[in-house]
Amino acid sequence: MPTYTFEKVELYGEKRVKCTVCGKAMKRRTTVYQTLNPFNKTDDGKVKSRSQILAELRVKLDAWRGQAETHAKCEGDAS
Repeated sequence: MPTYTFEKVELYGEKRVKCTVCGKAMKRRTTVYQTLNPFNKTDDGKVKSRSQILAELRVKLDAWRGQAETHAKCEGDAS
C-alpha cells in the first residue's frame, strides 16, 4: 500500500496574556496547520489553494488569540 505525504501549510502564533485566576502574565504558543491535498476541499467541492488555507488559518489563529487563558496550576482554583 503506497504512502502519500502532502505538503503542510502552517502558521505559528504566540500571545502574552494574564491568567484569568491569579492575574500573572503568561505566554502561550501554538501552531495551526492544514495540508494541501485532494481531500481538503471548499464548500463547493473545489480543492483549496494555499492562499485559501492561509486565510482560514489566520482566522483560526485570531480566534485563539482572543481566548482567555489560565495556568495549569490555577485551573483547580478556578472552580
